[in-house]
This record gives sequence, structure tokens and C-alpha cells, in this order.
Amino acid sequence: MLFLFVFFMQTARADSCPPDMLDFGHFCMDRFEAPNQEGIKPFVAQTATDGEEWCRSKSKRLCKENEWLWACEGVEKRKYPYGPNYLPGGCNDQKIWRSPNWSLIQQYPGQAGTREVVRLDQAEHAGAFFECTTPEGVYDLGGNVSEWVERTEPHTSQFKHVMMGCYWSGCYAGHRGKEFSICRGANAGHPGIRGEFRTYEAGFRCCRG
Repeated sequence: MLFLFVFFMQTARADSCPPDMLDFGHFCMDRFEAPNQEGIKPFVAQTATDGEEWCRSKSKRLCKENEWLWACEGVEKRKYPYGPNYLPGGCNDQKIWRSPNWSLIQQYPGQAGTREVVRLDQAEHAGAFFECTTPEGVYDLGGNVSEWVERTEPHTSQFKHVMMGCYWSGCYAGHRGKEFSICRGANAGHPGIRGEFRTYEAGFRCCRG
């Protein structure tokens, strides 16, 4: 029964989802983090506004928080994109943390800001962690870069966007293991009423529909 449901979710809108996206019935989602190309490293140091503009240029849009949750959890309500239990080394989330210079990061994409972002960047190319995949075929929801999404759920802040998923140095507040759910983990603390805050580990992926 589960197989039939997943098959339906992936094929229900096959006529409207581009080949580089997966169909989840009411929306399409990129398989990989932007630029959504296997073998290419994801964008880093992106603002939520950067993501909105880039997705719009591809006739897509920034994913919504509830869409990201649905893709990560699936019908099984998984704690991790790949299943119920944490898989050490399954995703790119165990790199040694490097202390950032926030004032330099805010100068990106200027020369000084770019040098700092390059120093901090430990993302890997899309598809490098083949185990970091949902059963439906979405990659890197549990690591590599954190992803800006449009907020749809209650949070302590009321910013328009939140960041979902872990990044290359782990999950926020060091959460990892059976007591934590990557899929339900969110960082809603970055300032930016209009989505203008820039942090080195942030990327995004696009949705449609």
C-alpha cells in the first residue's frame, strides 16, 4: 500500500514537473540543492532573497517550510531523511566547525567576503553522499548546506524565512542522534524581516506548484 501511495505521489503530476524535480502531488521539488545539478557543489552564503530571486529566474520558487517537512518525513514521518535512525557519515554533517568572521561574511560577494566564505565552505558536490537520500529521491536534506524556506509553521521568531536541515558541521545546537529529528529541526533565529541576512552555510532548493 505504501509503495502505491509513493508511486502516485511521484507520478500524479508528471506532466507538470520538470525532469530535474520530483513530484509530490501538490508541489514539485528539486532533487538537489541549488543549482540542482548532480556533481556540482551547492550555492553557499545565500540570503533567502537570493534564493527567491534565483528560483524565480528558473520559473520556480523558494520551497515552503511545510513542503520541506513533507519531503523529509514522507508518509512514514521519518526523523531523518533516510529513515528512523541517525546514520553516522550518511550525510555531510560531521566536518570540523570553523569559527566565522561575521563582519567579513556580510561583505560577500566582495573579495574579502568571498575569501572568508571559501575558507569556511565544506560543502560537497551534489550526490556525493548517496545514503543522504529520501526513499523518494531527494538528496541532502540532512546535511551539506542548510536551506532557506518560507516559514509556514509557528516559531519563537516571526521572520518570513527559516533555515531547515543540518549543514556540513552538524545540526544547530549540536543536536544529533536518536533524541533529535533532523526533519523537524529548524533555525528561526537569524534576523532579516525581508530575508536579507547572510550566513556562510546557507543555501536553498526550489519548488514549484
